[in-house]
Amino acid sequence: MRHPMLVVAIATTLASCGGGAPSSAPTNTARSVSTASPGPLPSASPAASPGFADAEPVCRDPGESPAPGGVGHPGDGVTDPAGRIVFGRIIRVDDVKGQIVSLHAIDADGSDVVQLLNCETARPRFSPDGSRLAFAIVMYDGSFQVATMAADGSDLRILTHTPGYAETPDWSTDGSWLIYSHAARACVDFEDCVINDGNLWTLWRMNADGSDQRLIGNPDTFDWEPRLSPDGSEVVFTRFDPANEWSMTLMIRDLNTGEERVVTVDERHLEHPDWSPDGQWIVYNPSDCGDCQQVERVPVDDPTATPKVLYPADATHAGIKPVYSPDGSQIAFGCKPGLCRMDADGSNVVVLAKTQGRAEINHFDWTASER
Repeated sequence: MRHPMLVVAIATTLASCGGGAPSSAPTNTARSVSTASPGPLPSASPAASPGFADAEPVCRDPGESPAPGGVGHPGDGVTDPAGRIVFGRIIRVDDVKGQIVSLHAIDADGSDVVQLLNCETARPRFSPDGSRLAFAIVMYDGSFQVATMAADGSDLRILTHTPGYAETPDWSTDGSWLIYSHAARACVDFEDCVINDGNLWTLWRMNADGSDQRLIGNPDTFDWEPRLSPDGSEVVFTRFDPANEWSMTLMIRDLNTGEERVVTVDERHLEHPDWSPDGQWIVYNPSDCGDCQQVERVPVDDPTATPKVLYPADATHAGIKPVYSPDGSQIAFGCKPGLCRMDADGSNVVVLAKTQGRAEINHFDWTASER
């Protein structure tokens, strides 16, 4: 029986199973692919970088996905001092890979919505200065690779070249390197390849240009969606335990010592963690309640603390994938209308963009920098 996380397609690509940590880093040479913004991605030159000739990203014409559609003050042309939010509209939900999105951006007041990239992507994350986005991109060979691009959708660069999955990237505090989750090879059935073959996702890092790819996490555990602490010394992530009904535990790892600790002793399935900018809180959502996910937070240093519910779930409300605003005063998250924001204490909920037809809104990040 497929794990509930996969049934509701919460985790973008965990269902697309991969191998254990490879003994050496995957082949990598960052490849730049020129593209207009917004617009379709042209075919890359096979001569751009050795080994990439047969691995092109899956991209579409702009007309093949819904128009962005905000609900605030569309196209006001005024830079929002609260910053810019990136989000995805679901292109499709793969039986194995999960949610696949095109990338859009919106001001924090709900205005100036644009499509950035109409390629098959997942999990966008702004660089610290807001100038670039890192994300996973689907390739025609079936793999996921970590890519970056300028915040306006131009200058697409594919950083990894693995036959498996390189995904859920996050930036170091100075923007010089990336952490990500890596599986060495792809396979068809998630549970079979993890449970029977023992293949795992593990935590890796690389320089921002794709060089020096190496394992930095535990090689013997299934770890996914790493998010670096504001001071860069620790990483919070979701640890999966296939032997324990696919339990999902939030963990923190000290990047200097390798020591690990549990964020909370809560035994529910928890995922999608994000740090508050002051490093005091972890915000997340439970995932084992079907359509009733809600946004919660816990202190970083007290695993026995009772979680504080910031956005409760009921028959008409659900909250997923929360991310803090750069100043920590607000949180953006997925809600049943689409993309919402609220104050950090859960008050003053505002809908910024709405789902259009089947193009559900999902996958978020927030930057303070101007466009």
